[in-house]
Amino acid sequence: MCGLTGYIASNKLPIDEMINSIGHRGPDAIGKYETTIANHQVGLGHTRLSILDLSTKGNQPFISADKKIHLVYNGEVYNYKELRQEYLKNEAFNSDTDTEVILKLYQQKGMSFIDLLNGDFSIAILDENVNKLFLIRDRAGVKPLYFSFQNESLVFGSEIKSILKSGINAELAAENLQKYFVFKYSPGNETLFKGINRLPPAHFATYDFSNNSFEIKKYWDPSNNQQYKNIGYVDAQIELKRLLHDATEKRLIADVPLGTFLSGGLDSSIIASFLKEKTDISHYCASKEAKDLKNEGTTSDFYYAQQLAKEWGLTMSEVAIGSDNTNLDQIKNTLKYSDDLIADGSQIPSFLITEKAAKKSKVILSGMGADELFMGYAGHQMALLDGWLSKMPMSNSFAKMGHSLDQGNGKFKAFRRYLHKLGKYYNYPNYKFGLYTIVGDFENSLSVYNGDTEITTQFLSNYFPEGKNPYDCFKTFEYENFLQKNVAYLDRMTMANGVEGRVPFLDHRIIDFAHTIPRKYKLSNTGTTKIILKDAFKKDLPNYVTNRRKAGFGMPLRSIFSNREKINELLDRELLNDLSGFAMADIEKYIEAHLNGSEDNSALIYALISFQEWYKMYID
Repeated sequence: MCGLTGYIASNKLPIDEMINSIGHRGPDAIGKYETTIANHQVGLGHTRLSILDLSTKGNQPFISADKKIHLVYNGEVYNYKELRQEYLKNEAFNSDTDTEVILKLYQQKGMSFIDLLNGDFSIAILDENVNKLFLIRDRAGVKPLYFSFQNESLVFGSEIKSILKSGINAELAAENLQKYFVFKYSPGNETLFKGINRLPPAHFATYDFSNNSFEIKKYWDPSNNQQYKNIGYVDAQIELKRLLHDATEKRLIADVPLGTFLSGGLDSSIIASFLKEKTDISHYCASKEAKDLKNEGTTSDFYYAQQLAKEWGLTMSEVAIGSDNTNLDQIKNTLKYSDDLIADGSQIPSFLITEKAAKKSKVILSGMGADELFMGYAGHQMALLDGWLSKMPMSNSFAKMGHSLDQGNGKFKAFRRYLHKLGKYYNYPNYKFGLYTIVGDFENSLSVYNGDTEITTQFLSNYFPEGKNPYDCFKTFEYENFLQKNVAYLDRMTMANGVEGRVPFLDHRIIDFAHTIPRKYKLSNTGTTKIILKDAFKKDLPNYVTNRRKAGFGMPLRSIFSNREKINELLDRELLNDLSGFAMADIEKYIEAHLNGSEDNSALIYALISFQEWYKMYID
């Protein structure tokens, strides 16, 4: 994994500064290429994190033999050796990199080469034979790619900060701010920077120098795959197990040491089960204090991971996380790397784990993606419960009972939060199913900033139109939004420490599989989440892994923000009050409701704190 950046403009842009701004993504080498095409100045820049072929032969940009094609690339193509053997056996190679395979495949097949790749990638190809620049992003969006196209000029990069270094002003896209507070990130392909967007996953863009146009096209859609449409449940388990094993094996290609995030949960344990004979692989787990677990109402990841490591003889390192880590310095540190603002309590532990892992492992595997693909969230169970409730007499009365529950007081806090949300939004339109899965309370989040509420609700309604099966809606909604947020913070926090994150569950073959099989294979009729994963691996994993309650991976925000002094220390009320649009009275009301335990507004409080520090860092 690496970093890339570049531009097409009427005048030269500071490519060296653009490259240096993402130097953390590639501490091993830097490279650039600049030229003039059709009266436009063009620049490509690259920072290298050496994973395959550690020699200087792997440094980028890569250049074709005729000097007409230049390529910079971030990521890995896991099947590059097979592609080299099948399509390029008669070609001469100067390196043992996947980058060179990509270049030669493009020369041979044009843009159709993308369909052959199994990997995580963002790619820029400047082809002076046809006077076009191509930008490409992998199917799942594991590797980031941002762009700004204005007045026939294009600037792009792996991180927004490289675009800002080109001279583009950092201006707040206030019209996106309300959605940020609702989702705790900017959904879709917009960011909080005006005029800067994400290239969508599974898309490529073309800048044509002949007419200065910029066009984006989709090259893959998992909903088009019908391969597993009629597969039986037993055969589906066998196929899923085969795919996951192969996806994990493919992601072990590296000329550097590897590790994994191990939580003792189902997804990371499945990955570890394939690796338990590989004693050279290290495993890393975050641990929380008992008081934080009690306040959160969740179980201990470290307890289960420790058991598993002992049983399987795994080398595992513990990384403690808690209230001491949630301070302004640590929040600022994550925001420095996460310029595309995300308010997720998982960012700090991800940073801390990879900071420790970087001393030993340069590649780390994650179980991310399984919850979105195989319906592993409480929101999916709430959708099922909503369906049951709708068939019952006096359903509104039951919903009101759930709504009346305090979310932060009493036993079974997690269940109380879910029942409260279900009751509160039970009579909403069909987009209520999206509200069940988003983090935090929708109405509270909607009201802290006076944006255009219709835009936010329409965004949700587009994914959950009236009358459509909510489980079909979840596929697209979570794949295009929540999953994109997760892979974004995984990329930022690993790359901040010079570590490459890999995600076996997001192999495109597994995404195709998950999009095709019926809901009951993922969420059972009795409400068991990820049922096919549990059944497929029940003989490979201990019962305490497959039967344990899910625990979210992240900072103990509910525990941290149960302390008024901590909130006062972190929240800059003066800044928010000075900015137009913030409803300070509502913010104070939600803080009080959180402190007295009637509501859980921890995610919203964290979103406010994250925004204020991001604003100071990038906009103010």
